[in-house]
Amino acid sequence: MKGPILDATAIWLAYNSAENAGDFEGMGALVSADLEVAVNGHPALGSAHDDLEAMHGLRAVYPDYRRQVDETLAFGDRVVVRWRMSGASDRPDVPDLDVAGCSVVTVANGVLSSAYLYYDGAALDAVLEAAAKERS
Repeated sequence: MKGPILDATAIWLAYNSAENAGDFEGMGALVSADLEVAVNGHPALGSAHDDLEAMHGLRAVYPDYRRQVDETLAFGDRVVVRWRMSGASDRPDVPDLDVAGCSVVTVANGVLSSAYLYYDGAALDAVLEAAAKERS
């Protein structure tokens, strides 16, 4: 027997809670294996694995990373979320994180299947690029 079916907002909020707690297993359980993520209109991630790698990179630089939810608005299988990411850098050459943005997320079969993120995130982009280089 399956558990209760959650709406798009509840699934996204559960994902965000897992992300804030650094619960990578919980995050992974809430996204489809072929998760598609676009940032500011450009493809950014193409799998659940990519999503977890990006979060590992972000947490490596900002151990106290958090994403605060400011507002949600749901439309069937979609939820629009206005949020703010923050964190103190543990590296002297990387500024603290303070990025506001918005996500349009689609849920299918009880998991996040796509996300379109919009933000002014030059600092976040630089951190993710640096983290990717460190893992290479």
